[in-house]
Amino acid sequence: MDAPDPPRPDARILIALEACPSTQDVVREQALQGAPAGMACTAEHQTAGRGRRGRTWTETPGTALMFSYLARPARPPSELGPLPLVVGIALAEALPLGPRLRWPNDLVLRDHKLGGVLAELATPPDGAPFAVIGVGINANLTAAQLPPTDRLPATSLLVEGGAPVDRAALRGRLLEALDEALAVFDRDGFAAFAGRWAALDDLAGRPLELRLPDRAVTGRCDGVDAEGRIVVGGEAYAAGEVERVLG
Repeated sequence: MDAPDPPRPDARILIALEACPSTQDVVREQALQGAPAGMACTAEHQTAGRGRRGRTWTETPGTALMFSYLARPARPPSELGPLPLVVGIALAEALPLGPRLRWPNDLVLRDHKLGGVLAELATPPDGAPFAVIGVGINANLTAAQLPPTDRLPATSLLVEGGAPVDRAALRGRLLEALDEALAVFDRDGFAAFAGRWAALDDLAGRPLELRLPDRAVTGRCDGVDAEGRIVVGGEAYAAGEVERVLG
């Protein structure tokens, strides 16, 4: 499959805002108006930031790294299930301190949440599908500023590394990493990322409880399959959330 060339960083459309309800909504609107792949929106503060399953994303203004990125995948919608995993790999490999990944969208350090990914697929009736990829990283939050969480306790690059990071420079590296990873995904699919995921997988080999829409299952995690589904107790699941790690 021929893949489009990744966006050139010097030609990227980047909307930088002091505040907005959600960068996801800004990028979605731009996408519907024909914005090219690779355009992004960043904000110092979101008043209605969101995560998976309707959660809100909260932060102290000027401390987190938050942006949304427009992807226009070349692969059909039926093959886009692993997209959040591909994004997570790109981010984890580009971030300092070597974070690991918890299926499907958490970046973790020492069993603490450093950040997350929100991938929202849109299928407009009069255009090609696109994905709005939201990224939130706890960058320069102090221990006192870390937000409360309902699963993993939070951490930040400042807390873990002992020094503040240049958020603008880090954002540039992450955007370029997304450009490159999504171009590979368009060309080669998730097969090109299986080994990279395995090297970063924080859950493989560990017993866990997976919360499904109608029940919970427990068992050993055996990584992910060729479609990016988590494998627990020998069964593959495309949807769900890791409620807790049991060991």
